[in-house]
Amino acid sequence: MEGLDFTELHLETELLWSEISVGDSVMLEADLYESNIFKLRKNQMYEVVAKLQNMAPEPSMLVVESDITGDLIRLHPALLCSYQVSNNYTSHSQ
Repeated sequence: MEGLDFTELHLETELLWSEISVGDSVMLEADLYESNIFKLRKNQMYEVVAKLQNMAPEPSMLVVESDITGDLIRLHPALLCSYQVSNNYTSHSQ
């Protein structure tokens, strides 16, 4: 994503966010720390338990559960290195 301006980056992450569904698995590019507390591991698949859609300029976020702390963690799609579509159909209301 080198050389992208904010608008292009925002559009690309919103597109990625829309491609990922609740129940899919995502993997982070690097370990995630919040307030200097280790929350998520890189190279670990995490199930998406919710999606939060925001209006620009705020990014839409994915929500996963930490296997370290048990906390629900909001993830910006730009932090992902890959995702895997779930084989199970997940029904949810909006």
